[in-house]
Amino acid sequence: MRLAASVFLALMGAAYSHAQETSSVTLPEIEIRTLANLILQGAGKSDCKPGECSILVANFTLPSGATSPLGMQLADAFSNELASQQKAIQVIERSRFQMYLEQERIPATLLNSEKAIRWLGKQLGATAVLGGTTEDQGASVRVHVTLRSCEKERAGPVEEFSFPDPDSNTDLNPIDSFPKTVPSSNPSSITLVLRAGVSGGTSPGCSYCHQPNYTNPAREAKFNGTVLLQVTVSAAGSTVESKVVRGVPFRLNEAAMNAIRDWKFNPARREGEPVTCMVTIEATFRLH
Repeated sequence: MRLAASVFLALMGAAYSHAQETSSVTLPEIEIRTLANLILQGAGKSDCKPGECSILVANFTLPSGATSPLGMQLADAFSNELASQQKAIQVIERSRFQMYLEQERIPATLLNSEKAIRWLGKQLGATAVLGGTTEDQGASVRVHVTLRSCEKERAGPVEEFSFPDPDSNTDLNPIDSFPKTVPSSNPSSITLVLRAGVSGGTSPGCSYCHQPNYTNPAREAKFNGTVLLQVTVSAAGSTVESKVVRGVPFRLNEAAMNAIRDWKFNPARREGEPVTCMVTIEATFRLH
């Protein structure tokens, strides 16, 4: 296993976006009700039995793996329908799912695998995950839905239906499920900082930057990816604060932040004096 981490002068321009827009398509209630019933009838094939099962409904995705306003609306509708039809099976609140994605800042495309979605389900206490895909067919949308066990490589049958959507081009625009901007710090908790490489300042350099550890779930999934972090480095060369800008699954966010917490830097300088500054750090996980 080889892992590399590098420090950049300033926050890089983000190549992704978060749309505040929401889809307001009139969904086909009868089809959703019927499909939810079929999923519950076949839930035993995914080791999901009444009284012993908790279902997480993930955001429905495009063929690319990204989610969309319509994909999120469909997931909400299926979650509500499953909860109303079967009281003996717990349905994880969608707000918990969304809160977790916003906290970990994991793009939908990185959850577009069975291992990743099963891992995510277990993080939220689910024993099964309902996933769906949406496909633009011009003036209509095709939906495929599958229930998967979180513990075993078992899945129920693929159920599907189509419904009209004249605005499918807009409703299926890819978006990330978390805001583009990183939540700001409590202004009283950190002294005023500069961005590295601006206002006459230099960038800090690594003095002692050990590699983060791979997690067992990431190793089992043979996952490769990059965590992008916003890090505040003090004038003394230590990490004051770190935040995930763009994360990855399998608890690698936590592994990267734990490592960076102990890193030592040659501090940034302005006019020859060490200063506190903010930099972007990439922790890239590669298994060879």
